[in-house]
Order: sequence, then C-alpha cells, then structure tokens
Amino acid sequence: MFLGIISDTHDNLDRVRSAVTLFNRLGVDQVVHCGDIIAQFVLSEFVLLKAPLTIVLGNCDGDKEALRKRAAELKIKINDPPWEFTSGGKKLFVTHKPAEPIPDCDYYIYGHTHRCRYEPGKPLIINPGEACGWLSGRGTVAVLNTESDEVKFFDL
Repeated sequence: MFLGIISDTHDNLDRVRSAVTLFNRLGVDQVVHCGDIIAQFVLSEFVLLKAPLTIVLGNCDGDKEALRKRAAELKIKINDPPWEFTSGGKKLFVTHKPAEPIPDCDYYIYGHTHRCRYEPGKPLIINPGEACGWLSGRGTVAVLNTESDEVKFFDL
C-alpha cells in the first residue's frame, strides 16, 4: 500500500491543493491526515483526492462537531486520536500529538511538532512535517510504501 501522510494544514488552502494534486499524481492508495486542519471549509479542498481520506483530529482543530458534520457530508472519515488500523498484516498507529510511550505497532505516524521525522526500526516512525509551511516556511508531506518500508518526503 502507498499511504499519503499529511498533517498540520492550518487552513492553508494552497498547500492542501498542492498535496491533493501530488497524492493523485503519485497514485497513493489511502491518505491519513494527522490533525490540525482547523476549519471545516478546508475539508472541501480534499474532494478531488482520488484516494480515501481519514483524519485524526488535532489539538488546534476548531469546532470539532462542525468538522465531523462537514466530513460526513463529504464522505471523509474523522477519528479522535489515536486511530489504529491494519493493512497488509501491518499495524499502523496514527495520532496528532506524540504518544508516550510509543505503542507496539509497525508504523507510528504523528504530527503536531511541525518537523519532519523518519526513524527506521520497529516501529518505523514518521512525522510528515507541516503541510501549511507557516512555521518553517516549508510545506511537506510524506508517502509510505508499506511493502518496502520506504518513506519519501515531498515539498509542496
């Protein structure tokens, strides 16, 4: 599976559009958003995404009920953190804020810090950085190949 990973979009619509275009071009199978979308209007930018999207809410997400309502209208899944799922026999743990201790899983995926992180091992740790680019000036996302454990970071 090719998994697109995005986090901390913080209402930056241009970067969300760039991420959707990139994920579609790369042909990812699924996309996870590690939280801090902020406002419900941002969700509409994800409708052109060709892969299913699941969002884990973050600490800065505003009106969570409005986000859930809009997401349901757009057929986007939203979960409270953490969200755990299995794909291809591998366990993925997705959250917004870093968890202590890191849970037993194959892939530990989080956001919140606005800094890219890749740490091989068990679990393989991934933070896609900030898509918005507000803090660093650099908007980034990541793609994980769960068959090869390869992770690539992309600038938006």
